[in-house]
Amino acid sequence: MSENEILRRASYGPTSPVVGARGSRTRTRIVDTALALFESQGFHGTSVDDIAKAAEVSRATLYQYFESKEQIFVELLEECGGALMRVVRRIGPLEPGELGFDNLHWWLGEWAWVYDRYATMFVQWANVSSPGTAIPPLVSRFSAAYRERIAQRLTSSGVTGLAAADAALALTALVSSCNYTRHADAPLGREHPGTGPAGRGTAMGTDYLTDNLAVLVQLILFPHTPVSVFAQLGREIPTPRPPSTGERLWSVPAPATGPLPALPPDGRLRQLSSRATVTVRRLLDAGIRCFTEKGYHQCSVDDIVTEAGYARGTFYKYFDEKLDLLVALSGEAIETITELDGRLRRIGPALGSDPAQLRSWLGDAVAFHLRYLGVTRAWLDRRPCHPRLDAARRLVGERLHTGYTALLGPARWSHPLDPRVASIAFFTLLERLPEAMVAAEPDRPLAEIVDLVATVLERAHLCPQSGPHDSQPAGADRDSARADATSVPSGRHLPRP
Repeated sequence: MSENEILRRASYGPTSPVVGARGSRTRTRIVDTALALFESQGFHGTSVDDIAKAAEVSRATLYQYFESKEQIFVELLEECGGALMRVVRRIGPLEPGELGFDNLHWWLGEWAWVYDRYATMFVQWANVSSPGTAIPPLVSRFSAAYRERIAQRLTSSGVTGLAAADAALALTALVSSCNYTRHADAPLGREHPGTGPAGRGTAMGTDYLTDNLAVLVQLILFPHTPVSVFAQLGREIPTPRPPSTGERLWSVPAPATGPLPALPPDGRLRQLSSRATVTVRRLLDAGIRCFTEKGYHQCSVDDIVTEAGYARGTFYKYFDEKLDLLVALSGEAIETITELDGRLRRIGPALGSDPAQLRSWLGDAVAFHLRYLGVTRAWLDRRPCHPRLDAARRLVGERLHTGYTALLGPARWSHPLDPRVASIAFFTLLERLPEAMVAAEPDRPLAEIVDLVATVLERAHLCPQSGPHDSQPAGADRDSARADATSVPSGRHLPRP
């Protein structure tokens, strides 16, 4: 049998295992149709019936080629994952000089190109990778292999001050999330000047974002890179302004943003008796754990009441459906985000003189994001739809793009960096890096997670230095640290409220 022949999975009757030219065209049409539907409806919003109908085949025909829509998704993931691996294998030497920066910039540009080619899959990858489906094990295996390849390159390049595995985690979390944000914004009309929401200014193109990302990643890997290395960018990175000290600082006018408007309070649960309040709290906490363990779409009301130790009738006394619980949890999450932002805004002016305040804030912020993972994943998925969920998504999106300068004040750097990219990077590292760390190593202590987040932010010059982090790689002495630190397991063993 030719190696180019496509094998058909066992069908309902005795047929040849080899798919001919007609079968190959049918299979390709199914895959292409599924990809288009995943883009327009989302993975969770697309059914096997939707794919079969749009591809003009019967369900039986579709099942002759694929066991499920998950299997179609897996095949597409393997294709785009292979493209990423081919690019990473061609990275040149990295170093704190012009050649190293040029190699890094090339790699990030190729990464963006692969992302754009398979944008639908990467966006849905973020949405589908919640627990409870067949996708996470595949994503985990690929992500681990990809990070290992990057870590090997970083080790050979002489990166110091960060364990190579941790640097690879930070790099992949940052670059993947920034590319995701760039693409996720496109359908909203933000790829063109002046079309984004007030305060965001001109939308950033792929090349512009890659230039800025290259600066940030270079600093994370080599914090002492000379500013002259970045001169080769020479494009529309913010123009230099001469400060009073004589040092070249780069800046653009910061968006005129203040505190984000609060989500209107949901008063349904505020007039309860003390006993009812305890019951509702247990249901909310059970929902947090179940959404994190299984994902919102795979979690059922039965799962939640079993976790809470109640009957279904108790749940429906306070919530109309599972979506109602998610809406309530989203309101809680936005309230906590608003409180954290207020704290950061108050301590912002003192960060340089008292960086320990930032470490304390980071500890609370990281713990919050790990606790509400199941809720924020549902926000990313943009499904289900609900006015209060949509409002929460808009608020968090606005914070992602403009929150850095709103909370910490106008920033100026000795290297070319757009404050909008600084904002996206700051919140990406704050929210996505801890999630990636727990996914890669479930028993990693919370103190160690916070330490790595702070170290990466400092090396990227996104917050003041708060300690001699270059003296020892973050995570290098994990065994001794774990003896006294609090552990943050993932899944069912996430810290209970």
